[in-house]
Amino acid sequence: MKEFNADKVYQAIGEFVVSFQWVENRFREIGGLILDPERKNWPPLAFRNESNYNLINKVKNHYMDLMGRLRGDNYTEYIDTLKKDFSDLVDKSHSLREYRNDLLHSAFIELKTGDQILGMMKSNARFSPGDPSSYHLSPEPITVESIHLKTELLAEIAINLNRHYLQLIHWLPLEQLPENNLF
Repeated sequence: MKEFNADKVYQAIGEFVVSFQWVENRFREIGGLILDPERKNWPPLAFRNESNYNLINKVKNHYMDLMGRLRGDNYTEYIDTLKKDFSDLVDKSHSLREYRNDLLHSAFIELKTGDQILGMMKSNARFSPGDPSSYHLSPEPITVESIHLKTELLAEIAINLNRHYLQLIHWLPLEQLPENNLF
């Protein structure tokens, strides 16, 4: 039987959280670029105190508004694709935010026989809606592999957010689209 290494699980959790923070910051950078394309006020402060949920939603609103203003005959289909893709990234980011919150607010239970750890479970106790005296547990096994799957999803989001960010940079100052400048 392969030996279970709890330290590797905690390391994977840390890697996931750092990756999540990077994605959150990229949303913040996209929002800052949209609000201040000339970067007169740097670093951007507009989204500094927002929760992740509010940050992502506000950046999405600014992004969609900008895409609506930048429409041009040569870009209609491309901009529609960008808008759909960005909206999908927001939905995926919210899903991973929920996973992150569940992960970080869970209790971790090591399953042992003697001194040997055989595996780990995570459980997040939640109160039942409408009945604060009642709660339910949601225990599930947690492995390095299960966390890495979520980190891979973050990597896909990061790559696509970078594409949107770079496209905005190519379109600076975000007032009028150039004739042919698609990234």
